[in-house]
Amino acid sequence: MTSARSTDRTAATPTVGTRPMPRAVIVGGGFAGLSAARRLARGPVQVTLLDRTGVHLFQPLLYQVAAGLLSEGQISAPLRHLFRRHPHVDCLVADVHDIDLDRRLVHAHRPDGSDLQVGYDHLIVAAGVQQSYFGHDEYARYAPGMKSIDDALVIRRRIYQAFEAAEALPTAEQRRPWLTFALVGAGPTGVELAGQIRELATRTLTEEFRTIDPAEATVLLFDGGDRALASFSQGLSAAATRTLRRLGVELHTRSRVTSLDEHGLDVTGHDGATRRVDARTVLWTAGVAAPPLAGVLARASGAPQAHDGRVEVRPDLTLPGHPDVFVVGDLMSLDHLPGVAETAMQAGRHAARQVLHTVGHPDGIAPGTPFRYRDVGSAAYVSRGHALLEAGPLRLSGTAGWLAWGLIHLAFLTGYRNRAAALTSWLTTLAAGNRRERAFPTVARAAHE
Repeated sequence: MTSARSTDRTAATPTVGTRPMPRAVIVGGGFAGLSAARRLARGPVQVTLLDRTGVHLFQPLLYQVAAGLLSEGQISAPLRHLFRRHPHVDCLVADVHDIDLDRRLVHAHRPDGSDLQVGYDHLIVAAGVQQSYFGHDEYARYAPGMKSIDDALVIRRRIYQAFEAAEALPTAEQRRPWLTFALVGAGPTGVELAGQIRELATRTLTEEFRTIDPAEATVLLFDGGDRALASFSQGLSAAATRTLRRLGVELHTRSRVTSLDEHGLDVTGHDGATRRVDARTVLWTAGVAAPPLAGVLARASGAPQAHDGRVEVRPDLTLPGHPDVFVVGDLMSLDHLPGVAETAMQAGRHAARQVLHTVGHPDGIAPGTPFRYRDVGSAAYVSRGHALLEAGPLRLSGTAGWLAWGLIHLAFLTGYRNRAAALTSWLTTLAAGNRRERAFPTVARAAHE
C-alpha cells in the first residue's frame, strides 16, 4: 500500500515540455526548509515539503508564547497556506525516520502511523535539532526544554501554575519552592525567558493575588560558562548582566547542574562546592543536539558527525558522494557557522539555487558552488526597553538595541497578519502590562512531559 502511494505520486509528476519535472523533496519546514521551498517554487520543479507539524514556527519568539505575551498562532503559519498559490509545491504532514540514498527514497510516518515513501531527484534535509541534556535525558521529565509550540505551552503551564500553587499554600516556607524558578543555560533563550518571568512577576501579576506577592519570586539563571550570552561581545554581555540584575534575576556562572528531580536541583559552583536549590519550576535552556536522522544520513553516506551529532557537509552543503543530497540549517556542520535563523535561510536558498540550475532557471547557480555565509548579526531580548544587537562593528544595547530587535523580529515573522498581531500584543503589554495569552494545556494533555 505504501509503495502504491509512492508510485502514484511519481506518476503524477508534472512535465516540462516532454520531460517530467525533477522531484525535490525537502525535509523540515523551518527557516531552512521554508527558504528552500520558496526559492524552488519559482522554477519548474515538483517540490514535496515534509514536516512533522505542517506549520512553520518562528522559534526565536517561543519564549514569549511561554510567558503569555504572544499566542502560538502569532508566531506560526500553516505551510499549506503559505504555498496555496504554488501548485507544484505539495506539503505533507509526515515524520521522516529513514532515507535510502541508493534508491533515492525518503521513508516517513503519516499522522495515522502508516508508512509513506517519497522518491526524489534532489533532497534537501532541513530537519533541525532537538534539546540536549548532555547525556542526562532523564532530566527532561523535570526540566522541559523549548523547541516546539507544545514545549512552550508546557512551560507556560508550569510558570503560571507555580504562582497558583503558591497562592493556595498556607505558609511562606511551603510557598518558597513554588516561587523559585531555575533556568539552566544563559544563552539567548535562557536570558530572554528569565527576564520574561521577572517582568511577569513584577508587572503583570502584581495586583492579582491576595496571599502572595508575585514580585517576591526568585529567578535563578545557571550557566557553566564565564558569562551570560557568550556568543555576544564582552561589552554587550556585561550590559545584559547588569540589566538582569536590576530586574532581579540571580545569575550564577561557572555552575554545573549535577542532579535534578521534581523538587529542585543540585548545582556545583566554580569552587567545587555543591548546593541544593529547592525549585518546583526548572526550565532547560542549554544545549542542542542533532536528531536521530543525522545519524541515518552519516551512516549511509560516510559523512562525519560533529560532537553534537550534526552532519559535516561539503562546502556546497552536499553529502560526500551524494551531490543530489543537501543538508542545511541547524542539522549541518560547516566552518563553525552559528546556528541562527539567518544561517539556515541562506543555506536553504543556496541549496535550492543549485537545484534550479539543473532546470536552466536564471536564478540557479552551478552545482558545487561553495556556500558563503553573510553575517547579518545577532539580537537578544533582555527586558522591556533593553535588548542587544551585534552586526559586524555595530553594537547596540538598551533602548536602541530594543527598538532594533523589535524591527528585525517583525520583519522576519511570516505573514502580515502575524506581524500586526505581534506588534499589537507588544504595544498592549508595554502600555498596560497585561498578558492575555495565559491559557495552557491541562495536566492530562501535557502528560508527554
